[in-house]
Amino acid sequence: MDNLNQTRWQAVQNRDQQSIGLFVYAVQTTGIYCRPGCAARRPLRQNVKFFFTSSDAVAAGYRACKRCAPDGQCVIDPSTAAVIAVCRTLEIDDTDLDVGAMASQLGYSERHLRRRFLELVGVSIGSYRRALRAQRARVALQAGAAVTDAVYESGYGSSRAFYEHGATRLGMSPGRYRDGGRGERIRYTSIDTPIGVVVAASTDRGVCSIMLGPDEVKLTKELASEFPRAIIERDDDGLAQVAAVLAGAVRGTSDATKLPVDLEGTAFQIRVWETLRAIPSGQTRSYSQVAELVGSPNAIRAVGSACARNPVALAVPCHRVVRQDGSLAGYRWGIDAKAALLDAEGAHLSS
Repeated sequence: MDNLNQTRWQAVQNRDQQSIGLFVYAVQTTGIYCRPGCAARRPLRQNVKFFFTSSDAVAAGYRACKRCAPDGQCVIDPSTAAVIAVCRTLEIDDTDLDVGAMASQLGYSERHLRRRFLELVGVSIGSYRRALRAQRARVALQAGAAVTDAVYESGYGSSRAFYEHGATRLGMSPGRYRDGGRGERIRYTSIDTPIGVVVAASTDRGVCSIMLGPDEVKLTKELASEFPRAIIERDDDGLAQVAAVLAGAVRGTSDATKLPVDLEGTAFQIRVWETLRAIPSGQTRSYSQVAELVGSPNAIRAVGSACARNPVALAVPCHRVVRQDGSLAGYRWGIDAKAALLDAEGAHLSS
């Protein structure tokens, strides 16, 4: 589900009109939910929650945006409506879905429907199905269910299927995820920089999180929220070298991609992140160029999702990925921060 949510976040950042009807997003600080194409000021990623439908958002206590009127009628392309129908079907029950039969009922070939689904949602029908199952397993494990019960209740046909597809999305073994990261030791530090506070965290294997923002307290809470039972402790002295590298990276004078990292992600995300770490300081690549470099030229939106999901800003320099025309696309930590980082790197390169 994390991959899917990052694709959705990219659609929100781009105000993607084609994504209208596929989902709605809610802003926790305002209590309002919107269509992905809403023209209102873009919220911060950490304040956003995604819902499949308006009804889900209302049930969670949010109210409709008056600007984009997400409950109102809108003109939706027939092929988009077909994709929405597939999404709603999978969200209710994905165990018996016959994509070919459903495509025929909707008036399309299976090949066309699968291609259109990938174009609009950003992941394949199979990946969407697996993301939903992984999310169900995640919720069950967090609720304290036994791993075996969570596996079968989430729709996996076997434990093997779960460990091949669902467990990789948890970032650690399922049992440890159920325990809220119990036993995981994470040290963190923070520094003040011209683009805001940088909070960096590391396991014994390498840097696992680098976040940017104006509020250190909020960033440290975000670090702890995913694994509330992990051992998270401040270690300014132990991470002094990491802090120095990151301070230099913000000024464009050091290379954070040389830091050892401890990353959890899908195979595709890891390929994207490794590719980004190879982009030299002071240079940029377009999303389509990155897609070509990872061997998936048609996966441009998926590349954008991987960038948005990047857990270690600066060490994986997703700020060096831009639109085809060179303009700046969305950045999890804000467009101003992205521009400042690129300016600093460019200034140092030309000096």
